[in-house]
Amino acid sequence: MSVAPRPVVERTVLLVGLGNYTHPSTRHSIGQYVLRPLMRAAVAHDAAVRAQLARRPVHGPGPVYAVPPPTAPTDFALVRTAKGWVASVSVLLDSLPPKGMARRLPVEHYPFVHATLLFYVPKYLMNQNGLGVAAACDVFPAVRVPQDVLLLHDELSRAFGKISVKHAGSAGGHNGVRSVQAMLRSRRVDGDVARMRIGIGRPPEGVDVSAFVLGAMPPAWLAALSDTPAPEGAPGPDGAAASGVRPSSLVATLWSDVAQWVMAPCIS
Repeated sequence: MSVAPRPVVERTVLLVGLGNYTHPSTRHSIGQYVLRPLMRAAVAHDAAVRAQLARRPVHGPGPVYAVPPPTAPTDFALVRTAKGWVASVSVLLDSLPPKGMARRLPVEHYPFVHATLLFYVPKYLMNQNGLGVAAACDVFPAVRVPQDVLLLHDELSRAFGKISVKHAGSAGGHNGVRSVQAMLRSRRVDGDVARMRIGIGRPPEGVDVSAFVLGAMPPAWLAALSDTPAPEGAPGPDGAAASGVRPSSLVATLWSDVAQWVMAPCIS
């Protein structure tokens, strides 16, 4: 049994890729396209954290905490009751800031987070994605609404490669977000849903916005969202041995932001 020097808390979250499931490689569906690279990044991160724990056995008189064993990820499968496709990855996260970064709390307040990540693609077009999110939340009662739901979607106001988190506020003209917010209002849910906004930039002059967002992602974008071969002997995340591939820098940044969002409520 693996053990940790700090408490281990559980969290289940729903990561929703907004978009048109019929056209997964368009700019408008980039929130869905990134789910698979994020899954691979999560699997690699879990292995790295567990390897780090194995290299640093817990010693001393202080308490130790059992770490849940690793579980195999599940690939996307259609869940009819959830009205969409669902995949899952269990990942162990360490919320303790790395050395050199400010720690505002004593070390014992930074737990390990054993997170079940449910990756979800609604079987609805963008304007009705909220109907799928409602069904998925009904199927997975461990997901609290809205605090355990994160939407990933395209953002016109940011250049490709720029990522930002928005915890609440208007939909900013995004029909998928508007659909989810309408679902929350219909259920009288207090609060708003968090969003991970992935920049796609604005269309060139003279190009219609609808035609731009519904157009295919350029090959350079697809390459930027793909795994890259790891140099032989190169370390992976958190110093662990590389597994032959590593997330691209863009996916690594996106995964870091998702992981921070998952861990933040668990730090006290």
